[in-house]
Amino acid sequence: MAVRVSLKQSYAPAVEYDAERVAAFYDDYGDREWTRFEDGRTSSLSLAVHRHYIDRFVRAGDRVLDVGAGPGRFTLQLAELGAQVTVADISDRQLELNRARLSAAGLAGRIESLVRADIVDLGAFDDSQFDVVVCYGGPLSYVLDRASDALRELVRVLKPGGTLLLSVMSLVGSTAAGLPTVLRELRDIGPEIIGRVIATGELSQSLSGHFDMRMYRWRQLEGLLLRQALVIVAASASGLAFGRLHQESIDELTPDELATVTAWVIDLAAEPGAVDMGEHIIAVARKR
Repeated sequence: MAVRVSLKQSYAPAVEYDAERVAAFYDDYGDREWTRFEDGRTSSLSLAVHRHYIDRFVRAGDRVLDVGAGPGRFTLQLAELGAQVTVADISDRQLELNRARLSAAGLAGRIESLVRADIVDLGAFDDSQFDVVVCYGGPLSYVLDRASDALRELVRVLKPGGTLLLSVMSLVGSTAAGLPTVLRELRDIGPEIIGRVIATGELSQSLSGHFDMRMYRWRQLEGLLLRQALVIVAASASGLAFGRLHQESIDELTPDELATVTAWVIDLAAEPGAVDMGEHIIAVARKR
């Protein structure tokens, strides 16, 4: 309880992006970024929905930048589709894991290069270089106050008519999925701090156990996208908030049952009223 009292007195989420801190965090985080889909920290349905949009919008032969690629969860899929992939991440350790997984899968030949890069400054890449840019997971949430700068860079390296696929942490969906924890924190540290998270979307590592982040409502992400030279062509929740809560039941499904449920979730998660209701929000946009 003493820890909670101290947190209540001193809680202040980071509002400024610290690139080296993020890099050090993910160097230390290592393979846990890969195993989060296996150990229940992230719903397997979330992975399926993310993969669905890659299958829908990426074609063999596309030049793709997979930025914030981590250990290669989506890099593998892009390579299997026949894309020529450039891998970028802020963490040297994550790049090492990515290289090892692509080599083990016999897909290293699909990788044009692996580059240590920060999404707020993609100076290593020319303007209009890629047919597709994929920025899935946390990168845009972790840059906090630099989100507009990061998005501007993602658009800059994309060819006119090219496609951007990204996802951010969802404020509404994360609150729904984590409601028991939210209620526990409400009692432990009081409504002021939790209310500040709900109002701003800013979540400190001291509360989440992960990294300082900005969670988004769809209308906020939509506004960011529309301020760039982008046309939104698809939006979806990364599943529905119940996914992580019922992962044990999902794990018991037969392959045919899982395929049926996954198709239902992909359909429902794209409904306008559902876009906020996943752990992440997925957006697909084309560069004008």
